Amino acid sequence: MPFDKIKYQHLLPSVLKPTRYINQELNSFRKIPSKNTINFCLAFPDVYEVGFSHLGLKILYSILNNEKDAVADRVYAPWPDFAEKLKENKIPLFGLESKVAVKDFDVLGFTLQSELTFTNILYTLDLAQIPLFSKDRNEEHPLILGGGPCSTNPEPLTDFFDAFLIGDAEEAIIEIKNCLKQYRSKSHEEKLQKLAEIEGIYVPALFNKNSNRKIRIRKFLDFNNPTRSHQNQLIPWLEPTHFRYVAEIMRGCTRGCRFCHAGMFYRPVREKDSNIIFEELIREIKQFGWDEAAITSLSTSDYSCIKSLLFELYEHLNKQNVSLSLPSLRVDTIDDELTKLLNAMKQTGLTIAPEAGTQGLRNIINKNITEDDILQSIEIALKNGWKLIKLYFMIGLPFEEEKDIDGIIRLIEKIVRNSQKKLRINITISPFVPKVFTPFQWSKMDSRESLQRKADKIKYSLNRYKFIKIKYHEIKSSILECILGRGSRKTGKLLHSAYQNGAKFDGWNEYFDFGIWEKAAAESDINFEKFLSEIPLDSCLDWEHIDIGIDKNFLLKEWENAKNEITLEDCKTGKCSACGICNSEISNIYAEKKKTKRINTHLEKQLLQQNYFHYRVFFEKKGIMQFVAHLDLVRMLQRIVRVSRLPIVFTQGFNVHPRISPGPPLPVGVQGENEYCDFVLKREIDLNEIETKLKLTFPDTLKVKKIEFLQNKKQRAMEFFKYEEIEIEIPKQFSEHFEKRTNNFLDSEEWFFTRIRKGKEQTSNLKQLIKEIYLKNNVLNITKSIIGASIFDVLRKIYEVEREKTGDFVIIRKRLLPEG
Repeated sequence: MPFDKIKYQHLLPSVLKPTRYINQELNSFRKIPSKNTINFCLAFPDVYEVGFSHLGLKILYSILNNEKDAVADRVYAPWPDFAEKLKENKIPLFGLESKVAVKDFDVLGFTLQSELTFTNILYTLDLAQIPLFSKDRNEEHPLILGGGPCSTNPEPLTDFFDAFLIGDAEEAIIEIKNCLKQYRSKSHEEKLQKLAEIEGIYVPALFNKNSNRKIRIRKFLDFNNPTRSHQNQLIPWLEPTHFRYVAEIMRGCTRGCRFCHAGMFYRPVREKDSNIIFEELIREIKQFGWDEAAITSLSTSDYSCIKSLLFELYEHLNKQNVSLSLPSLRVDTIDDELTKLLNAMKQTGLTIAPEAGTQGLRNIINKNITEDDILQSIEIALKNGWKLIKLYFMIGLPFEEEKDIDGIIRLIEKIVRNSQKKLRINITISPFVPKVFTPFQWSKMDSRESLQRKADKIKYSLNRYKFIKIKYHEIKSSILECILGRGSRKTGKLLHSAYQNGAKFDGWNEYFDFGIWEKAAAESDINFEKFLSEIPLDSCLDWEHIDIGIDKNFLLKEWENAKNEITLEDCKTGKCSACGICNSEISNIYAEKKKTKRINTHLEKQLLQQNYFHYRVFFEKKGIMQFVAHLDLVRMLQRIVRVSRLPIVFTQGFNVHPRISPGPPLPVGVQGENEYCDFVLKREIDLNEIETKLKLTFPDTLKVKKIEFLQNKKQRAMEFFKYEEIEIEIPKQFSEHFEKRTNNFLDSEEWFFTRIRKGKEQTSNLKQLIKEIYLKNNVLNITKSIIGASIFDVLRKIYEVEREKTGDFVIIRKRLLPEG
């Protein structure tokens, strides 16, 4: 394997959000694959913004890269525009950090988070120039591994994967690395034989389904081990779906909702020590300037020390202008004290998941909350000033009747009456999808027509309330989720056929096309109804050979309990439910409870000073940083001044942030030699001290040049600079063309061009906007107005060069100039 770096930067000017492909994230390891290391490429089969937010992949990334004999790079599914460019130019998909071809790694490991990303797995393999089918691969190709929630029924993917890890990977990934290191010189088949000996590893090609052997799930219990977490969390330039520090406070849930796959898959509960959570979170915020943090789990408010932890965090985060977010709360854990605290911590709304509209159906699904619980929690939220409520409901649940749909409508109308229309209400309606290893795994999937009728009924019944917003999950994609989630090995043919017909990004409405799947079903002789219908209780299930630790008899008993509306106690507070997960080695682990400290949660207003001190930092934004968009740069600059420990002034209001004012935006694809950002301090500080502190906090990719003190308002105004001086290195083959077009422009009296801005046409005269233009030694020098026309407008209108053709041009804004 040569481990050569792939050259691809010339493609970036022609694609959306090129920052997806440049890396440069803060805290990334950037280790280079070699013959002396076991080289992993960790893949998330969705676009960068979605995949980056996934904590599990980042945990494995940290664990592996902290091993001297391992390298872990990452790859995300390229957006279709970049994928097209890669194929056109015959460039293989590459690791985000190393730029080494994915096909040159030892292992390509996919996170299996959703069935709707399955086609993107084939899409990623295809772009990486790796054969799709495992039978077509050999020692020249990486081993293809999969893990995550969807691995509990891996059968639809077995044609494409070499092995799966069922369960937690924190310890197993090191065993996999050590195994591959020991047997590096062995054949593809021999490596798989050795991997199959590791607990939790399923190798489809070596498994005899007729035997009584089962693949037992792997569980990670040492939840407080700092070497098995993602510390110094990655900080991206491009804003991901969730842009905040994430602290996983516990894994697992004991509530026992009968529809919930995660609640079964992640058992037992393992709570992290609250002191460790606090110390890690505070350290990361101080060190890396996070302005938002999240404490996450399946049911965060069930964490044993939740109140004491929140009170302790509040004391520190409020002083640092950091907000804290929590996922949905259980209504039976919401009280006045918690709501006041969350309000003080800048939680903007309450998220509740009743799931069903009647008590009978809530009993069926084992959602042990009452209507009074729901209404009381909303009353508490209203009393404490919250104006937004988010509600989650499911339709198509087992044993659902029409009265249950009416119950959703009645419950919402009751909330409206009780709140006297003072609330904004956001409602999400999701079709129920039967999931493997849940008591409802045998249930049928409701029909498309029935689900649509129920969704429409809810929507039209609540249409008159303008303060209610209703969002629906795509019904057809939920049906596909069921087909793939409960699929057999034969479903792999369906998956392959759909991909060949153009299916990809099935979780994205703009790309999802159910017609492709219907065509693929016909081609692969697959009957959807087989996977959507109720499964007989005595059937041998396609995922029967996987053992996630939950006793099948427990699931069968729970199915019967659901039929009879019998609820099951939470084993944290009630008796053991005998689900099967606990044994002599594995059991629920709870954090030691602490006495809740009471503090004043009234927000203190920042005192307004009369005199602030204004400064300007000049910096370079060159090389690969030219592809970082302006708003992404601004977010990073805010982070930089937070970390600098300078006495920065913050804005007033609810969402406070450092008072900074960046200079005129640089177009994506243009480098900057003297960019600037203004910031405001509470007291005057020596320029050398400011420069030293900023140089320590600025990333290597942005070079601090100088600091200025701004004495008057005229200097501070964004309009102070009127012109920009730009230098463009022209490829030699364009020299004659550019010389001719430059002369034409200079000889003309006017040169009009039209562009669309905010939906309206704007016509401008470039002769009035361009102050100076000349070509010398294949370098085009332009001094032009900052506003009115971008440099790409100039290249297109004068030189007939479109933006996507500028990959071989070097465009640098040399400096900004005031009037005169």
